[in-house]
Amino acid sequence: MRNWHRVFLLGVIFAFLSGCGARLPSPKTSQKLITKHFKKYGKKYKESDFGATKVERVEVNETTELQKDLALTEAFVYLSEGPVYHVLVNLKKKSFGWRYVSWENLGQR
Repeated sequence: MRNWHRVFLLGVIFAFLSGCGARLPSPKTSQKLITKHFKKYGKKYKESDFGATKVERVEVNETTELQKDLALTEAFVYLSEGPVYHVLVNLKKKSFGWRYVSWENLGQR
């Protein structure tokens, strides 16, 4: 019976420590989510710059935490034949990782 308590205690400690994971998405995760969103956006709105040209790459500048499980990422979206967009993207942590919420255009560079 004593070993059962030890195993249970180790399980509780492991669950607690794994639940306290990263509070911000990594730059790579943010980059993947933003790229995926703008590719979908381009398919839906074909007359927009994102629909007319392909997203070449996304460069993440900074990610800040707005509140628990909600992050704001500042990034530059480079199009293959066109302007570079400076955007702010809200990301929310869900059950199975980070998800895109909304974006705001800060202009072109």
